[in-house]
Amino acid sequence: MMCSKEKPEQGKFHPNAALMQGFLKDEQHRIVYEQAERYPSEANLQKLNAAFQQFYTEIQLTNYLTMTLSYYARNYSKQAAVLQGRELTVLDQPASEEQETSKKEMLVAKEDQTVYSWEQAIHDPALLTAIQDLPTKQKQHLELHFIHQLTHTEIAEKLDISQQAVSKSIQSALRKLRSVLPEGDAP
Repeated sequence: MMCSKEKPEQGKFHPNAALMQGFLKDEQHRIVYEQAERYPSEANLQKLNAAFQQFYTEIQLTNYLTMTLSYYARNYSKQAAVLQGRELTVLDQPASEEQETSKKEMLVAKEDQTVYSWEQAIHDPALLTAIQDLPTKQKQHLELHFIHQLTHTEIAEKLDISQQAVSKSIQSALRKLRSVLPEGDAP
């Protein structure tokens, strides 16, 4: 059904063609349309007009609801992202009502707290014996570096010595371990 008497060009559709196709997909709408075409009376045209107005109102309402839901979903997503980024954890408060330990204390390892011992970290008896035979300072530097995962600079600051002294101590300890251990086991 076209509004003007001009024939559409090949491949071009009337702007309302999709709307009309949607309207005519419903069996009741198609029957009302065919009656208005075959028997053009005022009553049949009014039935067709009323059916189309109801269909068009439903389409507009559906479109409005879809756009509104889409808007609120995007807005909710944006607000959730903002809130997630702003949500702060207060580290000085207790982790829970039952615990007296703060979250900060749980996160930060105490300096005197040993995370591992050499016996827990090393399973090779030859390597363990070789490490235990090292001088105390070299053992301490190796432990801080390899077990506690501190950098040479952090070890130097902790022990109040130079970073170069720490590096030399660790390198010397590794050379000693290499010389004591068999070729395949050396670090």
